[in-house]
Amino acid sequence: MNLGNQRITVKSAVATLVLSIMLVSTTAIALDASNTPETGYVLCVNKKTKVVTYPASLKCASTETKLLIGGQKQSSSGASGSASSVESLVAAVLPKVEAATYAVECDGNSVTATGIDVTLSADAKKKGYKGVVVTASYGLGNCLNESVPVTQNGKNFGGYVWDIDRENNLAMIMTISTVNYLRPTLTAPERGSFLMTYTRGVQNSLPEGSVGTGTLANINPDFDEEIANIWIGGNSRDSWAPIVDKNGDFISIGFKKPGVFCRALISCTSGSDFLRWSK
Repeated sequence: MNLGNQRITVKSAVATLVLSIMLVSTTAIALDASNTPETGYVLCVNKKTKVVTYPASLKCASTETKLLIGGQKQSSSGASGSASSVESLVAAVLPKVEAATYAVECDGNSVTATGIDVTLSADAKKKGYKGVVVTASYGLGNCLNESVPVTQNGKNFGGYVWDIDRENNLAMIMTISTVNYLRPTLTAPERGSFLMTYTRGVQNSLPEGSVGTGTLANINPDFDEEIANIWIGGNSRDSWAPIVDKNGDFISIGFKKPGVFCRALISCTSGSDFLRWSK
């Protein structure tokens, strides 16, 4: 397999990605790739342009996400069938989740926030706000009613910590610019269903752009928190990051079910998508 130093557009790489992509975090090459047919080849995906390049090395720039393609050792065992399925799901969901997540900075902390689709209040519109991101409130308390950077790939969307729900440890941040958003999943996820998380900023020693996958252990009907099994690089889930399903719709943000946002942060009608399966 001779890749050379060619540039591969996303369109031309889709077939290859669907067949053999494996996401690798920027912490290390955990699958022992060495750019050989047996172990697979490392490619780099530009987070902004989505252009795929072959660096002929095992490293990608901080502005890129690593991909591992091929590898006879990974594809020869029976267990790899399950892995291939997970890899295909991640490849399909990642662009949607990556586009709707942002880094929010407060007091030197950088945490993951997620855009959501809500109707802005008249007051928020009057003040020029056009978008909303939400996250766990841990570390944001000192920035309530303060302007904060809300960034994605170097662009600042101009944030303002509008409200904090201290009971549920959630924060809502208005943005001057419009933001991409995720919708809540419309049906309750089932035990064993696929889950994915994506991290902006740097939390729990996870670098920018880290991806985690796992399965839902169960939903606790008596509490607001999701009980899920997601691991990445030996670390558990990021407390601020969204957890999404196979469609890229969120199951929880800040470990809270969608319906929890309707209690204090946003105004929800009885037929709101946020309330379809959680209250």
